[in-house]
Amino acid sequence: MTRPTTLFKQRYFLFCALILAVVALLWLGLRESSSQYRWDAASIKPFKQWYQINWHNQAVGRASVELERTDDQISVIENDFLEGRVQGRRFHFRYIREFNFSNQPPYQLISGKLYTEEPKLKVEASFINDEQLQLEEWRNGKHYQKSLATVDYTLQDYFYVSSYLERTPQPAKTFQAETLNTRDFVVETTDYELISAKPHQSSVTLQQRHPNEEVSWHQVARDGSFKLHSFANGMEYVASSRRVTLNPEMQDDLYLNSGVVVDKPLGAANQIKSVTLSLLNGELDWFRHHPAVSVNRENQTIQLSTGSQYKASDEELERIAAIETKLNPIAKTLALEATANVDNDWLKVQKLVGFVYDYLNYQPVPAGFNIDDILRSRVGDCTEYSQLLIEMLAAANIPAREVNGLVYLGDHEKRFGGHVWVEALVDGYWVAVDPTWNLVEVTSTHIPAAMSFDSRETEGNTRFAFKLEEIHYKAENSKESKRL
Repeated sequence: MTRPTTLFKQRYFLFCALILAVVALLWLGLRESSSQYRWDAASIKPFKQWYQINWHNQAVGRASVELERTDDQISVIENDFLEGRVQGRRFHFRYIREFNFSNQPPYQLISGKLYTEEPKLKVEASFINDEQLQLEEWRNGKHYQKSLATVDYTLQDYFYVSSYLERTPQPAKTFQAETLNTRDFVVETTDYELISAKPHQSSVTLQQRHPNEEVSWHQVARDGSFKLHSFANGMEYVASSRRVTLNPEMQDDLYLNSGVVVDKPLGAANQIKSVTLSLLNGELDWFRHHPAVSVNRENQTIQLSTGSQYKASDEELERIAAIETKLNPIAKTLALEATANVDNDWLKVQKLVGFVYDYLNYQPVPAGFNIDDILRSRVGDCTEYSQLLIEMLAAANIPAREVNGLVYLGDHEKRFGGHVWVEALVDGYWVAVDPTWNLVEVTSTHIPAAMSFDSRETEGNTRFAFKLEEIHYKAENSKESKRL
């Protein structure tokens, strides 16, 4: 028989053990949800992180991400400033994005402000995210108002990647995060892939696939702070301990600096029938191959010919048939007037290419112009020329799309530079035209090659170049065609 005192002691010790267990669980719970984790919405503290913005290895700007906290709301302010020389002209760019979140769970986005200042473009916008998202915008002094669907976006969504990596010593190979698209005010899903996360390393490397299929890379410290964000176009944001000082007088031309050198001059682009190139310091897999480019993997070369065209796939035709386009009324009127009494689609394309070439005045405009801005200013570079042509082709019931790539800049530069042109759908074929150069047959130096660099090469800042392997000219004399 158990003595009463012994039974009492057993129950007492059991009771104490239960109390300790409960206290331990409570402590772990508080530890999980409190100040141990920097990026928790409930406890995140004000901070300001500076970044240096580089473009192809030269400093072109500074950026910051700042968090402010009041009794009513938590504000995140992104501020980017860039300065550089493009084709001999100096430009300034500023982008400010302010997102205000509730200071109470679930820390919902409640309002914000957006500011864009680019050459010939100034946009100020504010929004309130309630039962509907009410957007008010001033674009170059012109006032717009919109009512959009409310967005379900929280402070925890904004800091999700940082919070996830801070909490997860061994992150998954792939994961997703929600991002806010401030152009259309919709929440989009972004895919992340873990490229490198060795236990002894102080940071991890992530590849981010954006909703528009573009790819970028991040280096993120184990505590969730972003150290580096690199883009395939050569832009990168590098974390800095202080505000970066710029020296624009020491910059190279940003456009030319981003080009791709070729080892020999090609001559006049409009006289070249075909050209074969190989890559120096690179691999063909860096290209997202385009149907207009002939790829020889055995010789590691690409070949291009004058007059790019190829058959559209059934999937493309089905997708085009389902698209509903809202056209700019001015562009529509201009297109219909320019193609009056023309009943052949190819002739309409030729007419509109010539119209856009004559209608716009060429100026380097590294700005986010929309169709209204283009029609109002009547200036632009290859991007604006292509946007206007696509809009006018749509008015003529001819589907078209933008092509990004490279084009030969001439023997004085001996390099390829970034360029934009158009593919129009005519009789089931995509036909490439260039309104900037008034071409209804693109040259063989138009390379439709949006780059998709391997992350390991990108981290090494490897610069590549073209090597000219073979070139053929349009001249009848075969001696003018040559293999190099």
